[in-house]
Amino acid sequence: MDHHSKTNQPAIIAKADTKLKRGRRLGKYRLEKHLGTGGFCEVWKARDQIENIWTALKIPLVNTSGIRDNQALLREIRLVAKLRHPHILHVKNADIIQGHAVLATQLSVGTLDDRSKPLAPHRILSIIIQVLDALAYAHKNKVIHCDVTPSNIFLFPENKAALGDFGIGLQFKSRMNTVDDFGTPGYVAPEQAYGRPAYCSDCFSVALVLYEYLTGYLPRWPFAWPFPGYEKLRLRTGREFTNFIKHALAVDPKKRFANAAAMLEALHAAIPKNLKIKLALPLKSKKELHWRSIRRQAFIKRYQKIFPHFHRCSHCKEPIAESMSCCPFCGTQNRFDHRSQFDHLCPYCHKGVLPEWHYCPWCYSPGFDSPAPRKTRNIKYHANCKHCGGRIMRFMNYCPWCHRKIRHPWQAHPFPEFCTRCHWSVDSDFWLFCPWCQHQLI
Repeated sequence: MDHHSKTNQPAIIAKADTKLKRGRRLGKYRLEKHLGTGGFCEVWKARDQIENIWTALKIPLVNTSGIRDNQALLREIRLVAKLRHPHILHVKNADIIQGHAVLATQLSVGTLDDRSKPLAPHRILSIIIQVLDALAYAHKNKVIHCDVTPSNIFLFPENKAALGDFGIGLQFKSRMNTVDDFGTPGYVAPEQAYGRPAYCSDCFSVALVLYEYLTGYLPRWPFAWPFPGYEKLRLRTGREFTNFIKHALAVDPKKRFANAAAMLEALHAAIPKNLKIKLALPLKSKKELHWRSIRRQAFIKRYQKIFPHFHRCSHCKEPIAESMSCCPFCGTQNRFDHRSQFDHLCPYCHKGVLPEWHYCPWCYSPGFDSPAPRKTRNIKYHANCKHCGGRIMRFMNYCPWCHRKIRHPWQAHPFPEFCTRCHWSVDSDFWLFCPWCQHQLI
């Protein structure tokens, strides 16, 4: 958020009831448990009474005047709304409810700050690679986080990590203004402490976190190399990786990595071969970030029974199923002319159909002239059409026997949530788009 907004927009001050407690309702949310308190907000575990899912709610703290100043949280909401990335904690909902600014996000299993130090090298490297990938995206969109700390790195199942709390993040324009909030003490780059943050300041903070969780020591000012724990770092990672860390923690910003993308590329090159194997990183080719492979394997493992046949998206190469209207990872529509699981193709949507079907179940085509008299063997159906009684498969849009629109939403285990538009099963931990109605999930 650029700073002229502070003068052009009036602060929004809430004078409503400030007492929050377990069981209280805020709009569609029921507060369940107080999770913690940050610089500007308190965080609650809450139940979404409409979508029937758990979520994390950020609500501004009560200031010395006994009121909740919503402005800081609104600044974060407006900033993060522009950033949509698998490893940036995404906004599920944002609103002002009963005078409170409320930000609803994914409910994590904890933060990096909850983990003991030091961590296994392959574990902390997996987390840091995901954080740098998120920062590279933010820097590309001219956003500086300004507060990369272990408590702002959120952890999820399947080894997934996401960067959150952009509360003091800045939108970088042609020239950086000075800032009043310097970030969390102990993880701030020297130039940021003087109110002049840059992209390389985020890189410095990431390197501090990485050093701390590799060695158990957090470097302190004046950051004179070698730091305590240097020998442990060298023994665990090797000379090339140690030189990478030294470069990332240079006091002079001009001697550091210019941005997260440059740091991520150098990190991949510096990781020892034995750790690349543990990380499932290719030894020769670094074209694909390892977290994509891990995410893909985790998704396939969780949903193999729901989608027995996976294909690769023609655009992003992530796993998709023929029943989907678009790729849930990138939103691209795919054709299945030469890779359908079925023997025949619908000439209109280019998806597979069975010869005995009268109509395409995926699109509203006019139908087929000569359906086969016998049913194809080893085809699994999941329900009956309520109009004609014909058997239908999960996630069909139309009955292949009577052409009626399937009105009830398809909902299946183990999907954790439903799309707010079509109410079919989705999983925003993996997907950016609803594959059934193409609605953007995050």
